[in-house]
Amino acid sequence: MKTGKILHGSARLAFDSVDGVTNIVEGMFRNIAAIPPPFGPAPEGPAPGVAGLVHNLVRGINGGLRTAIDLSLAPLSHYLDRYYPPGPQRAAVIAALNGVCGDHLARTANPLATAMSLRVLLEPEPGTVVDAAPRAFTNLFDSVRSSVEIYPSDDALCDTRFVASGRILLLAHGLCMNDLEWTARQHNHGHMLADTYGYTPVFARYNSGLHVSENGREFASQISGLIERWPVPVTSISIVGFSMGGLLARSALQQAASEQLPWLSKVDKVVYVGTPHHGSALERGGYWLQRSATFSPYTAPLAALGKIRSDGITDLRHGNISDADWQGHDEHSDNGDHRQSVPLSSGISHYAIAATLSKSPLGSLDKLRSDGLVHPCSALGQHRLAAKQLDFAEGHSQLFYELGHLSMLSDQRVAAQLRNWLAVPV
Repeated sequence: MKTGKILHGSARLAFDSVDGVTNIVEGMFRNIAAIPPPFGPAPEGPAPGVAGLVHNLVRGINGGLRTAIDLSLAPLSHYLDRYYPPGPQRAAVIAALNGVCGDHLARTANPLATAMSLRVLLEPEPGTVVDAAPRAFTNLFDSVRSSVEIYPSDDALCDTRFVASGRILLLAHGLCMNDLEWTARQHNHGHMLADTYGYTPVFARYNSGLHVSENGREFASQISGLIERWPVPVTSISIVGFSMGGLLARSALQQAASEQLPWLSKVDKVVYVGTPHHGSALERGGYWLQRSATFSPYTAPLAALGKIRSDGITDLRHGNISDADWQGHDEHSDNGDHRQSVPLSSGISHYAIAATLSKSPLGSLDKLRSDGLVHPCSALGQHRLAAKQLDFAEGHSQLFYELGHLSMLSDQRVAAQLRNWLAVPV
C-alpha cells in the first residue's frame, strides 16, 4: 500500500478514535452524574448541562480538522509515494490493523482497508538492489521476493519472471496477516511445494476483519476470474489455508458449490493448518471480558472498547463460515453458536494439521493445551455434537506436539506433512 494512502487512512482512523474516546468519556460522565445503583441498566442520552455542550464541541472541532487534513494530504500523496516506498514491515502493520478493525475501515471507506487480491511472489529482476529487512523482521519476512498482483489486475501475467503451470496452489493467510507472512524464518510452504512438485503458488491477500463469509464469497469470485485468465490449461487446484485462511477456504468452497462455479471441479485437495473449525477460546474470552463491563452502569461505556473487535474476530468465537451463522445476531451481545451444519465439501480430499504446546499425549485430545490460539479439538474438527463434527478420513489429520500457532509456518514437520499430502502422482 502506497505511503500517501497509508498517511491519509491513518489520519482518518485517528479522528475516528477521537470521536470514539469522546463518546466513552461522555458516557462515563453521564452515568456517574446520574448516581445509578452499582448494577443494572445504564442511563442513556448525552451528558447533562455544560458537559454535553463541551463534548459536542470536541466532536465538532474534530470533524472540522478531519476535513482540513483530508484536503491537505491529497497533493502530498505523489511526493510521499515517490520518496517513501512501502516495505514488508509496513504491510504487516496494515494487515494487523485490518484484522483488528478492518470492518470499520471498510464501512468508512478508509484507504487503509485492504481489498482482496490474488498475488504471486517473484524474484527480483537481475541487477535490482534489495534493501535488507531490519533485524527485528529477519525471521518474519522474505525481503527478496516482491508481491505482485495477478488478479484483479494482471500485472504478474505481464511479468517475464512469472511462469505458470497447470497445477495451481492457492494459499490463504490467517487473521491480522498478509501474503508476505507465509514466509517465516526463510521458509515458505508454497514455494517449497512449487520447487518439489511444480505447483504455481498464488497467495490471497484480504481484509481479515471482514466476516469470513464475505471474504469467502469474494475469494470464490476471484478464483473464477483467475482461472478464466490463466495462461495455460488448469489441471488441478489445491488449497492450503492457515488459521482463519482455512475457514475462508471452506466458505469459498461452500459458496462455489451453491453457485455451481466451474472451478470447483478442479479442486482436488485442501489442507487446513491450525484452522479453528469450531472457534478459538481466545475470542470467547474476549467476548466475556467485553460483556462483563456491561453489568454495571459505571463501567458500561468501557464496553465500547471490547466492541472494537472486528467481524472477522467475532467469527472466530465459534468458527462461522456462512452468512446465516451471523446474520440476525448481535455478535457482541449474543454468545450462542448459530452455525449451520456445513460438512466438508464432497469429491475433495481434506486434510487437517493441528498443534499443541503440550510435550506428550495426556490421555485424551481435550486434555491437551492449545497451540496458543487454537485447540487441537477445534483444528481437527472434533465437536461434541455429531452434526457439527468434521469427518476427516483416516490418515488425513496430524497433530504435532511442542509447537506454537505461528511456528507452524516454518516448522519442518509441518512442511514434510504438506509434501506427503500434496504429492503429485507420477
